[in-house]
Amino acid sequence: MLEGLQNRLQSLPAKPGVYLMKNSKGDTIYIGKAKSLCKRVRSYFDGKEKARHRAASSMLPHIADIEWIITENEAEALILEANLITKHQPFYNVRQKDDKHFPYLMLTIQEKFPRLRITRHAKDDKNLYFGPFTNSYYLRTILDLVPRMFRLRECNTRFPVQKKKRPCLNFHIGRCSAPCADMVSEARYMKGVHGARRLLEGKSREILAELESDMHNASAEMRFEDASRLRDQIQAVNSAFAKQKADKANEADLSLDVIAICRAKELATVVIIEYRNGILYDRRHFYLESPLQLEAPEILAEFLPRWYLGIDREDLPNEIAMEISLGEDLEAFEDFLAGLKGKKIHVVVPQRGDKEGFLRIAKANAEMLLVESEAKRFKYDEMNRSIFELQKELDLKSPPFCIECFDISHLAGTEPVASMVRFVNGHPSKSDYRKYRVKIAMGGDDYASMREILMRRLTRLQMEHADFPDLLVIDGGKGQVEAAYGVLLELHLTDIPVIGLAKRLEEIVFPGERQPILLKRSNSALQLLQRARDEAHRFAVGFQRKRRQK
Repeated sequence: MLEGLQNRLQSLPAKPGVYLMKNSKGDTIYIGKAKSLCKRVRSYFDGKEKARHRAASSMLPHIADIEWIITENEAEALILEANLITKHQPFYNVRQKDDKHFPYLMLTIQEKFPRLRITRHAKDDKNLYFGPFTNSYYLRTILDLVPRMFRLRECNTRFPVQKKKRPCLNFHIGRCSAPCADMVSEARYMKGVHGARRLLEGKSREILAELESDMHNASAEMRFEDASRLRDQIQAVNSAFAKQKADKANEADLSLDVIAICRAKELATVVIIEYRNGILYDRRHFYLESPLQLEAPEILAEFLPRWYLGIDREDLPNEIAMEISLGEDLEAFEDFLAGLKGKKIHVVVPQRGDKEGFLRIAKANAEMLLVESEAKRFKYDEMNRSIFELQKELDLKSPPFCIECFDISHLAGTEPVASMVRFVNGHPSKSDYRKYRVKIAMGGDDYASMREILMRRLTRLQMEHADFPDLLVIDGGKGQVEAAYGVLLELHLTDIPVIGLAKRLEEIVFPGERQPILLKRSNSALQLLQRARDEAHRFAVGFQRKRRQK
C-alpha cells in the first residue's frame, strides 16, 4: 500500500459521512457512505470483511487517494452519497442502464394548448411525463381514451396560428375541441387538460364520481345526448382502468411501493410496482450494473436513495414492501425517506397476506426482465464471436464490424438491377440498404454490372467523405470478385478486403492467386456471410420483380 494512502487511513474520523476513492489520475472511482468512516473504509484494506467485499479486490489496486465528507448523521450521508453518485457516475458504483425500451406519455403543458404524445425519453423540460409503460396495448388504449374524453388535440399545430384553420374531422366526430379554429377558449381547454392530468395520475375514482354526477344531472335536465356521452365516457374509463385495480386491495387510500430485485453476477433488475389510491398505478423497471458484484441488499441500499431523491414529495408512498431486508442500512434509509416526505414511511418485509402476493408478482417481473436481458446480451456476444471468427478465418487486419454485400438480379438479361445491404455489428442496418438500376452495362453481363454498381457506390462514399465498409461481400464466384477488385484498384482502395460467396458449395472466393476456402456449415463466420448474402439476394429480387410489374 502507498505510504500516503496509509497516512490517509490513519486520519479517518470515527464519524458518519461519505468517502470518495480516487485513482492516480484523480478520477473518483467509488463513492460510499458510512456510519463510522474509519471502520468502514479500513475494512476494505484489512482483509477482515472479504466475504462482504469479495469483488472489491478488483478495485483496490486502482485506489491512490481517499477523500471524505463528514455529516451530522447516517441519513444525511445517504442523501449526500446519492447526490455525489449522480454527479460523478463512478465506475465501481451501481449504474442504471438505459431504460429507453419502455415508452412514456408526455403531456406538453409547455405548449399553449397541451396535447398527449408518446416519447422514449423523459426530459427535464417542465412537461409532465407518465410512465414508463411496459404494456404497449394499455399505453395505446390510454392514448386513445384520454384525448377523446377531454377533447384534447392530437395534431402538431404550433400556436399561435397565423391564420384560423377549418376544423378537422376529429372536431366533427367529437374527439377534439378545435383550438386551432377558435372553437374553444383557452380556459375551457385547460379544464380538460387538468382532467386528463388527474386521470393519468391515477385519480380515476374521483373522475368517475364526477362523471356519474354530471350524467345524472344531465338526465334530470333531459339533456339526453350529454347524458349518453357521459355514460360512454364512464364505460371507457371503467374498461381502461379495470385491469389496474389491485386484486385484493380494498383500501381506497392504499399508497404502497412494492420492490423486488433479481441479480446475476454484475447485472441486476429492479421492479417497483406502485399502488396509489387503492389501484395499481404504474410499474417501473430498472437495469443495473454492479461491477463489484454486490449482494442484492447492498445494490438496493445504493440505488433506492437515488431513485426516491428524484420523486416529488406528494408522489412518495406511505409504505414500502420489499422481499429482502436492507439490514444495517434500513434505519438510515427510513430516516432518509422521512426527511423527503415529512413523515415516516414504513419499510416492511411481508411474509403473508396481500403485500406478500404483490411481492410475488414483482419478483416474477424482475426474473423475467433479467432472463430477457441475459438473452439479449448472450445474443450480442454470439454476434461478436461471429465477427471475430470471420476476421480469423479470412485473415483480416481488423474485425469486419461493417459489411456491405452486393448482388445483381435480372430476368434473361432484362430489367437488370442491383442491391447493396449493410450489416453493422452482425445485424442488418436497413436504413443503409440501397438499390440500383443498372444503366450502362448490357443486360446479362454480371461482371460489367458489378463493376458499374461498385464504382457508383464507392465513388459516392468518396465524394461524401463517408466511412468505407470493413469488408465487401459479392454474391458470386471468381469472375464477380475479380471485377470488384478491379474497381478497388482503379479507385486506389485496395485496403478494403473483398470476397465472394459462391452458392453451390458455399466457397469463399478471394481475388488474385489466393485459393478458395470451405468452412463448416456450423461455423458462425460462414453463417454471418450467408445471412448477408441471402438478404442482398432477397432485396435485389424484390426490386427486380417490382420493375417487371411496372
